[in-house]
Amino acid sequence: MTTLGRERARGDVLEDARPFDLLITGGHVLDGAGQPGQVTDIGIRDGRIVALGVLKGKPARECIEAEGLIVAPGFIDIHAHSDVSLLLNPVDEPRLWQGVTTVVFSNCGLGFAPATERSLAMLKRTYAGVFGYWESPWRGGSVRQYLDLFADRTAVNVAYLIPHAAVRAMVLGLEGRAATEREVAQMVDLVHQAMEDGAFGLSVGLAYAPMRWATRDELCALLRAVREGGGFFAIHLRDYFGGLFDALAEALALAEEADVPVQISHLQAAGRKNWGKAEALLEMLDRARERGVDVTVDSYPYMAGSTFLHALLPEWAQAGDAEAILARLRDPTMRRRVVAELNVASRDWGSVIISGLSSVKNQSLVGRSLQEIAEAGTVSIGEALVRLLLEEDLHVSIVSHHGDEADVCRILQYPFHMIGSDGIEVGQRPHPRLYGAFARFLGHYVRERALLPLEEAIRKITVLPASRLRLSDRGVVEVGKVADLVLFDPLTIGDRADYAHPRRFAQGVEYVLVRGRVVKDRSGITGACPGEVLRPR
Repeated sequence: MTTLGRERARGDVLEDARPFDLLITGGHVLDGAGQPGQVTDIGIRDGRIVALGVLKGKPARECIEAEGLIVAPGFIDIHAHSDVSLLLNPVDEPRLWQGVTTVVFSNCGLGFAPATERSLAMLKRTYAGVFGYWESPWRGGSVRQYLDLFADRTAVNVAYLIPHAAVRAMVLGLEGRAATEREVAQMVDLVHQAMEDGAFGLSVGLAYAPMRWATRDELCALLRAVREGGGFFAIHLRDYFGGLFDALAEALALAEEADVPVQISHLQAAGRKNWGKAEALLEMLDRARERGVDVTVDSYPYMAGSTFLHALLPEWAQAGDAEAILARLRDPTMRRRVVAELNVASRDWGSVIISGLSSVKNQSLVGRSLQEIAEAGTVSIGEALVRLLLEEDLHVSIVSHHGDEADVCRILQYPFHMIGSDGIEVGQRPHPRLYGAFARFLGHYVRERALLPLEEAIRKITVLPASRLRLSDRGVVEVGKVADLVLFDPLTIGDRADYAHPRRFAQGVEYVLVRGRVVKDRSGITGACPGEVLRPR
């Protein structure tokens, strides 16, 4: 019996005679548990669901007639990069138009708290290709102080992961080396404090500097601190291309050794040589689960990924902060070495598209591949890439078309999979996943391609991520739960953003409620900001 069925079987009695703040009538409720839904009414008071059943005609200050609409728990974006965008734009329109009510960041180990003034400056400069150049009230401090900036300001709820890069930067900068025993101990203390400050866990990005130089001892020490705080870790694997299976094995081994739950970030089989191997990846996950590893995954429903361009440099060339990287590229001897290594790298450079840069001079390069840019300039791939990074002061973002549709579909069907937008706001043509991931999943893959039943799809973006976060009062339509809800038309929900027009809002979502308040209705965004900073319970 579904959660909703259990509530109705018990017979909900309205013990409070006050009118509802909001009454939703006639909607087809999918409660998030993965079972078929039913038409029922929902009474909301003081930000929570207080009644389910036949309620039409009961007194209410506001009513929404939801006939023909699906009513579901608000969607949870388990993988976001909203560290800066939510500070600058607390309403988060791209996600509200898709029904997202909770956003989880920082991910891939990239973020800005905890931080000192010095480490913050290094992080901002080095990761401008993902977050842009930005100014905000954040000047560095603890995770608690950072989260305080979001309190009572956002339309969506926020949940925070400790970024490994920020922890490392506080202790040893962005140096490309292993940490000493003493430095590891300092990082462990920072993680303990950040967990106490309200983080849900740690995010790690082993493909990125400086995290790629973390030893197994360092990683396990940090993960044990996360386990002691009751959290989980999310991991951007060391490699999604040629070393994919070894990288997945590494992540599972870390989780097993530290005895901590793990979320595999944006699982994908990248590169033509990996196409068709999604099933083998999922079999690895199933074997790990049989051994007792608590592993779940997320992905976005697209075949392309996105990151900053200097992540494609040889590993040794990424050591240090932005100034160190640029100095290396300016040095004639080192530049020749970088160019030579890039020129023999086994990558399809025609699939790497420039999506954002800062100068006026190079605007015509947006939307063009590195292969095209190199050929137009009659230079090698390596030389074209290095020139662009120098001219743009590293501030270059890319979209990389490296996936296969069959693999994307297979991963979307995995029972322990959930959707994460991995949305990046910066750039002239950012990846459309920020504006379309959830709507595309429900429209294209669920309605049009029938990859999985709608009720199962809703489970993947509500109950499942809520369970990973150990949120006991969200992710399900049930009496007593917080009224984070989305009302959408199952016949029209879908994405409108594409690679040429990435900032088009999704369609089909009629209403979005956060803590019982309407943040989006049929006319658009209301401007209400009832979101809260969530903390582990």
